[in-house]
Amino acid sequence: MKIGLLGAGAWGGAIGEKIRGQGHSVVVHHHGESNWKESFEALILGLPVQHVRSTLSRFSDPAVPILSLSKGMEIGTHQRVSQMILDTYPKSKCGVLSGPTFAEEVVQGLPAVAVIASDCSETRVFFHDLLHDSRLRLYSSSDVVGVELGGALKNVYAIAAGVCRELKLGENAWAGLLTRCLAEMTRIGMSLGGRPETFAGLSGVGDLMLTASSDKSRNFRVGQQIVRGEILEDLLGKIGGVAEGVSTAKAIYSDDRIPAESKPIAIEVYRILYEGKSPASAVKSLMERAKTSE
Repeated sequence: MKIGLLGAGAWGGAIGEKIRGQGHSVVVHHHGESNWKESFEALILGLPVQHVRSTLSRFSDPAVPILSLSKGMEIGTHQRVSQMILDTYPKSKCGVLSGPTFAEEVVQGLPAVAVIASDCSETRVFFHDLLHDSRLRLYSSSDVVGVELGGALKNVYAIAAGVCRELKLGENAWAGLLTRCLAEMTRIGMSLGGRPETFAGLSGVGDLMLTASSDKSRNFRVGQQIVRGEILEDLLGKIGGVAEGVSTAKAIYSDDRIPAESKPIAIEVYRILYEGKSPASAVKSLMERAKTSE
């Protein structure tokens, strides 16, 4: 089978190598092209989230199943990646892949677990069969909203976790922060149409645990470096890839569908990144919020 790959960054490249290892061919298409150079039977999309819409608009509808690897939300529209794909290619069958996966470990063949979500059962089965093997165990879900939001929001909270670690607030604070991040992620997800149980799974707590606890995570490193006094624009130029939590924080902050009281941690991350609020002041604001029940 011939599979198209649009966006060959670290994660896209890792999935491309896995597909080749399954005996299929991979045709890489670059974002600067104006149309497909070869035909294919399915498309893997690994573009930076803020470039998805503009890149896809340069290509004709491939009329094949599409799997998104990107984790984030578009600033301005507040759309998830699958929504942008369907806006551009209304007749497409789209799936998303999410879960606790660092690209370099997948390339090394270390065991990993993730989830494929799609509204279309045939699309779920197709990509499940394409990618599942003894080193990448996949589960399936019909909750596209929840799976995508889990993958997007955990990047915002990984920035918060990097701040917590770099401020040396202790293990109690780190565990408490991640617990409240999960609660906030679930509230936001439910307000946007996701199912609560999804956030207790691989794309929710699973991806949060990984991304918010390792300096392999670009978003975690953003939080650390901000505490060290790095300027955000300078930091993003040398982080070694796209830190999707930075733009997703802006999208979540400005999304009026989500009440402010449902996203206090995301609001403080936004204020640190975009308003210059000191991380220590952000922690103080969170700790001094009005008393409430869990």
